[in-house]
Amino acid sequence: MQNRKDQLDWIQALRGIAVLLVVLTHTRLYFMGMPQWPQVNDLLMSGAIGVDLFFIISGFIMVHTTAGQTGPKAALLFGIKRFVRIWPPYAVVLLCWLGLAMGGMSFFRQPGSTGVFLKSLALLPVDLGHPPFFGLLFPLAWTLMFEMYFYLVFGLSMLLGRWRWLGLAAWMGSTLVLLPRLHGMAGFEVMVPNPYPGYLNLMVNPIIYEFLFGVLIGLLYRQPWARIPHTTLTWQLLLVSTGYALWYPFSHPGILHGPLQWGGALAPMVLVMALASKTVAFNPPRWLVWTGTVSYSMYLTHYLGQLALTRWGQANSIDTHTWAQVFLTVLCAFPLAWLAHLCLERGLGEWTRRALMRLFARWLSAPDTGVRTTPDGNAVRIA
Repeated sequence: MQNRKDQLDWIQALRGIAVLLVVLTHTRLYFMGMPQWPQVNDLLMSGAIGVDLFFIISGFIMVHTTAGQTGPKAALLFGIKRFVRIWPPYAVVLLCWLGLAMGGMSFFRQPGSTGVFLKSLALLPVDLGHPPFFGLLFPLAWTLMFEMYFYLVFGLSMLLGRWRWLGLAAWMGSTLVLLPRLHGMAGFEVMVPNPYPGYLNLMVNPIIYEFLFGVLIGLLYRQPWARIPHTTLTWQLLLVSTGYALWYPFSHPGILHGPLQWGGALAPMVLVMALASKTVAFNPPRWLVWTGTVSYSMYLTHYLGQLALTRWGQANSIDTHTWAQVFLTVLCAFPLAWLAHLCLERGLGEWTRRALMRLFARWLSAPDTGVRTTPDGNAVRIA
């Protein structure tokens, strides 16, 4: 079994916090057009910072779970695991969204609708004029588009063996620094359109720096010497970094997503938490750790749940422009996420994983040792 020190419950708890912030952000839409909209929007809009937190955590986890794993087999296994976790549940939710929010098959009567659907299904940019969201059919899918791109680049870097980090740095330097500078577009604003065509438009978006923040934190975390030596100093750094991350979204500089916006405010907090976890014991509530476990399913399904509750309220003459509706939406997000986690992430995802493993069996014939290395340099066998 995995060493308890290596379970990273604090990361799961952060995932839980991130998804709850996103859920709360979308509940503000109940008040759109109402007199209290400006105040509610100011209060809840900052919950979108959960997306930036997800990106940083994603980079960290990729480093941690692939430590010591390089070569074609490791890269292929990484790609399969990431694909089956993200795409099959997303495809099901996209179809549900098509039926519930877009009129089902009548959607395809609109000019260009088939192309929009296929690009959305493949997680490709649809509207290049509106980065970083890119106009995908399911509004929340833009984050998955960046996730899948970074998974691809990260997996390919694993093919380079001991040069993987140099290769990753070279690729990111080329796409995020060199290429934009050649066209006078260098910067860190994620919502500024750029002149690049198709997928390249996504590849040069500065929000990708947030994944790199997580990668750097993960690399530092795995160094045995990287720790905060004193308990008192640890708690003080945790207090300051967490306080800053909470203050920033509500301050004047805190506008929206980006490496110099919300991502830049969160990165120091995640770094301090990672290093502090080696010095002090974190004991997050079990319900929050569980929420982190089902966070992807909650992220995918809560928007569907909110729409369904709105329709239900309207059909039964229930006022949906209330805080009671916000409470009901957050409450229902938990069982919906649990159900989706069981049926889509575990059920459909596991079926897809087995199918892909059979498909690529000849490339995966070598036995997996199941060995991981802890931050202290100890080998741990995963059951």
